Amino acid sequence: MSPAQKKELTGYFIVLVVLLVILFFLFFNQKKNSKIEENISFSSVKIALLNGCGYNNVAKEVKDNIIDKNISNLDIISWKNIESKMFIYDKSIIVIKKYNKEKLDFLVNITGINRRIFAINDNYIEEYQIILGKDYKKYFK
Repeated sequence: MSPAQKKELTGYFIVLVVLLVILFFLFFNQKKNSKIEENISFSSVKIALLNGCGYNNVAKEVKDNIIDKNISNLDIISWKNIESKMFIYDKSIIVIKKYNKEKLDFLVNITGINRRIFAINDNYIEEYQIILGKDYKKYFK
């Protein structure tokens, strides 16, 4: 076998390995999402998306991203800039307005956001707020 043929075979092998890795991750992510949704015993989680970083249209972009992923059991009540217009959030955070451990676990699993604070207030329609920090693309691609 000539060196050119060996080089060509090596190239084919690398492409095959890359394709197999991509297929594996696609399959793994589908299984992970279906396992999360199989164990749900509640109707929906009501959330509000708040732009805390100041980048234009971030809350709308994340809302569209969630809708595109067709995540069931997630009710987006509103999406807007934070009311004080103080865009100081470097890191995204979940604000708990109405606590339910199962719903919070679900929200953490589907978003990957682990930072959270309790601000319990039954006057809100939403159960949770997600304040989107400058790292929002890490969680919503």
